Amino acid sequence: MEKMQKPSNIQKFMALEVKKRDRILNAAMKEFRYGYKKASTDIIVREAGISKGLLFHYFGTKDQLYEFLIRYAMDVVEANHFDMLNMGHRDILEGFWQATLLKRDISDQYPSIYGFLEGVNTYREDLPNTEISDAFFQKQESVAAQLYNECDTSLFREDIDSQKAVDLICWAMNGFFDYTDFKLSSLEEGWEGQNYEDFLEELRDYLDIVRLCFYKSD
Repeated sequence: MEKMQKPSNIQKFMALEVKKRDRILNAAMKEFRYGYKKASTDIIVREAGISKGLLFHYFGTKDQLYEFLIRYAMDVVEANHFDMLNMGHRDILEGFWQATLLKRDISDQYPSIYGFLEGVNTYREDLPNTEISDAFFQKQESVAAQLYNECDTSLFREDIDSQKAVDLICWAMNGFFDYTDFKLSSLEEGWEGQNYEDFLEELRDYLDIVRLCFYKSD
């Protein structure tokens, strides 16, 4: 049986002061990271500092909140990450540098957005409609293929397997962002608790090591 839809006031929600709106969005993304079924609206309203009545006034039901959140998060990442990448270069490390800075910028505003979207993909049985996410994850795969699988392997040393080098670089660099995200999640202020220049310096250091290991010397 199809679940009943209740009236929502999304336009009123989107018209809220940005700080309050983002507080609600961040609380919801954080709670829905492990799927729809495990998420509690009690925890969401407590984290957001609003009443449950107001939450349902804006979104109608938990189902409608989850569906809105999926669409919103995917739109943010697509517009501010995927569509902002410069696909004209072929250097995998340059691509990763750019992608990581874009992810960092988005995570400044929405700390749990990538963890939330990972949860959407992991707990697909919770989705009200998989069509909501299919196009997004297909584009995500396309972007990854252009950045990583279509990179210029002539930059690598000739004595190594270029595909294995690409795999190792992807694992290492994606692991860097995951580790940094995990490390900063222990700080109350999240990403904002780390100096941006310190973040850039650490990222450059790791990229320099990778370049030294796999790239031809100048």
